[in-house]
Amino acid sequence: MPLEVAPPHTLSDLDGLLSVGIGSLAGVVIARAVLGIVRRLASTSTNPVHEAFVRSASPPLLLLGFLLGARASLRWIAVEPTLRDDLYTGLRVALVLLVAWGVLRAASTAGELARSAFHARGRASVALFVPVAVRVVRWLTIGLVVLSILSEAGVNVTHLLAGLGIGGIAMALAAQKTLENLFGGLSVVLDQPLRPGDSCRIGSVKGVVEEIGLRSTRVRTAEQTLISLPNATVANAEIENLSARTGLRYQMVLPMRPDAPADALEACTYELADLMKAEPLLTAASVAVQVKGWNAGILEVECTATSTSIKGSEFAPARERLTVALLRAIEARGLNLPNMST
Repeated sequence: MPLEVAPPHTLSDLDGLLSVGIGSLAGVVIARAVLGIVRRLASTSTNPVHEAFVRSASPPLLLLGFLLGARASLRWIAVEPTLRDDLYTGLRVALVLLVAWGVLRAASTAGELARSAFHARGRASVALFVPVAVRVVRWLTIGLVVLSILSEAGVNVTHLLAGLGIGGIAMALAAQKTLENLFGGLSVVLDQPLRPGDSCRIGSVKGVVEEIGLRSTRVRTAEQTLISLPNATVANAEIENLSARTGLRYQMVLPMRPDAPADALEACTYELADLMKAEPLLTAASVAVQVKGWNAGILEVECTATSTSIKGSEFAPARERLTVALLRAIEARGLNLPNMST
């Protein structure tokens, strides 16, 4: 008597549905086990980034295990070829959506961590570009998901991509100035010739940088006016960062009598150099006093040095005090011009 072959399970009977349920549950159990191992590894790390990414990836990974288990269970169920193709297509679409969800969650987590890290390092300008980067990743992910779903639905995406390419070129041309300012601001932030709070000169504009935004850089001038410079202009301009200097330069040209005796003039230059070296805000090694020669019938002596302070408010009184002392030294030796007095 021939053995009777048991009929295969189908989705229309209880055993078939039970097989799908068991396969899905097994996929979730395996995904949980893998997540448990990953969590233990992340908990032993001192880097909080690892634990943050594990938390953001947990829900998508559990759903991934569920879908993979359901797909594996279809191997032991008798399904019509047309229905099987439809089921596999639906599972592929679900997997694409699941991966996109995971990418979006990871992008949001990375954005929050990057913003916190940049703010902690005092780089608030760089933190401004983090939301922009996250939005770009989101839109790219959504675009790829839409194209994948359309491709699964049988739509020829080649022509669609060609049309989107032409439309993208048109949009890029229309937003050329905006994109130029955006990339200009990105280059300023990455190259860091300036930071908020720096005293600077950008072209003909001089002031203190208040903010480096996505479109423009705002500079507060000495007249307390606020000037907004497009980032494209800032990126291409000659920038002088006054806050990055290591000292302020002292320079004074002293007029003397054209008939000053050489010995008296030489002794006077040594005295002037000693007075400058005695000033605590000047670097002694940078002090230089030299006779420049005659200019319009007047003998000129140039005194130069570099200060140890970069604060103009601190250096201004010292510069005035030193200048008066130098003029008095010339007057005491009788080398000053008749109409020159302190």
